Amino acid sequence: MMKGRITFRMAVTALLPLLLLLVMSFHYIPKLLHEIIGIACLVLAGVHIYQNRQWFKSLCRGRWDFLRAFGTAISLLLTALMLAAVIAGLGISNYLLKDIMPLEIQRSIAIHQYHVSLPYALLILCGLHWGMHWRGWLAQWKKLVPLSLSPNTSRIAAVVLGLLAALLGIYGSFLNRVGDRLLMKHIFATEATNQPGEIYVLLLMGLLGLYVVIGFLFDYVYRGRKTQ
Repeated sequence: MMKGRITFRMAVTALLPLLLLLVMSFHYIPKLLHEIIGIACLVLAGVHIYQNRQWFKSLCRGRWDFLRAFGTAISLLLTALMLAAVIAGLGISNYLLKDIMPLEIQRSIAIHQYHVSLPYALLILCGLHWGMHWRGWLAQWKKLVPLSLSPNTSRIAAVVLGLLAALLGIYGSFLNRVGDRLLMKHIFATEATNQPGEIYVLLLMGLLGLYVVIGFLFDYVYRGRKTQ
């Protein structure tokens, strides 16, 4: 039974990866809706950054170690790539800015390639970022939806779900040709995009989950070493 209420901050944090998954499913949704969701994703990212504006002020304070430097790099790169992907999308817009953008921009193969490839880097960075903050995020939701599971049961469930997400993510990486995407290779379709929409989204969720697991393990192992 849910206790308390979902705060606006929690809703924004949960909606961001969902919108990213949805906007990456452009093969299965109307193109106008894809453009609208892309802008909504950027706006929501801006809200998320504003909600965590104190983080920017803290960058000049405290001690820097590898974990903090790595997490900061992930956050800044995630912000930059989100902005780049949406700007590239607006440049090749077929609806919202079609009558504004010059033809040489709309027809640019390079800009089109950036817009198609960058979301896969975004999904990876989003997973790492989420995974490194997983314990804090999960603690907030546990206050709302308390689970009466024993510690051993919780650990077993976490391991099983983590392994399933990792395996699905690895499989999805091959079907989506993520390596070729990150290398900016021109790809018309993949085995993943030939699947039904539900399967395609599931593969993207697996890819996101894989890097959530990696981010969580990285944070967990590094913090464990510091406490030894």
